[in-house]
Amino acid sequence: MASRVREAIAAHGPITFAEYMDIALYGRGGFYERPPVGAEGHFVTAPHVHPVFAELLLRGLRELWEGLGRPDPLRVVEVGAGDGTLCRDLLRLSTDVGPAIELWAVERSSGARRALGALGIHVAERLDELPPLDPGLVFANELLDNLPFRRVRGTERGPVEVLVDATDERFLEVTGPGDDELAPHLPALAPGEEAAVPQDALMFMDELADALVTGYALLIDYGASSHPIGEVHGYRAHAVVEDVLADPGSADITAGVDFGALTERAADRGLILLGEVSQTDALMALGLGAWNEGQLQRQVASIREGSGGRSVAIWQGRSRASLLVDPSGLGRLRWLLLSNPGLPAPSWLGAGSERRSRPSAD
Repeated sequence: MASRVREAIAAHGPITFAEYMDIALYGRGGFYERPPVGAEGHFVTAPHVHPVFAELLLRGLRELWEGLGRPDPLRVVEVGAGDGTLCRDLLRLSTDVGPAIELWAVERSSGARRALGALGIHVAERLDELPPLDPGLVFANELLDNLPFRRVRGTERGPVEVLVDATDERFLEVTGPGDDELAPHLPALAPGEEAAVPQDALMFMDELADALVTGYALLIDYGASSHPIGEVHGYRAHAVVEDVLADPGSADITAGVDFGALTERAADRGLILLGEVSQTDALMALGLGAWNEGQLQRQVASIREGSGGRSVAIWQGRSRASLLVDPSGLGRLRWLLLSNPGLPAPSWLGAGSERRSRPSAD
């Protein structure tokens, strides 16, 4: 991967950070050529923590299905499906609680597409390869923060672009003025302050607007409604990587998502922002508290019955599920819900927003 980055720099001079990410993450032999998620991989996402995530998500999708008039089957598209953990859980659960799902997976990684195809679901490399969704649902869990972005940095003379260059020994950051494509997105930054311009995420919003004729899109990711806070970093073997230019292709690369920029692009393309809530508020609104109480009652009953092993297993499951709403971790994820005009907002979105305004309610 390092040689491919060097070839790009040799051909064009310093490259944008987005081009560096594209090579390191998605190029042949790159980080995402094989799904890196899971306990044996480099990081985990909510579906790997506990199956209750899929159970609650399906509950949320069911209400969106009702808002669409209960189509049979419901066409559901997961973009960035990874190793298929969430797809498998949704297929398994939907046979019990409905609605009947026609599941599609969109995944850029060729290795992931092969694994997903083995599950018997429809697979595509890009969202624009699918038939128009009329109606349908799209969701993406922790996808947008890994799509290639460009970096800008504030200076005394105004914002500049952070580029990637190379010496004989290593890759390094240099700065340049940016180009016409970047110019409309240059924010006002204090000297030394940085922001990520979500280049490919903005293009994804265009694809989403084209694909979604009638339906909803649920985007789950880390970020904020303005230029994101937090530095660019990566993950390797479940540990944070600070130097993302060292050993390209060996680590994830990520930064918080500028939801404000994405919702503006969505609005320009005719989509409506129905609301945004934290993962904590969304999952609690969808019944995680009641689920936990039920598990606690099972745990107590197991103790009374003298089944210590079962009680410990239930306690371990409750502990894992609590990570989904940990305010220092997965609980910081934001759930962004978009739709075509005229569709109703689900009750869980309003309940999540109310819970946010009354944080001591639970």
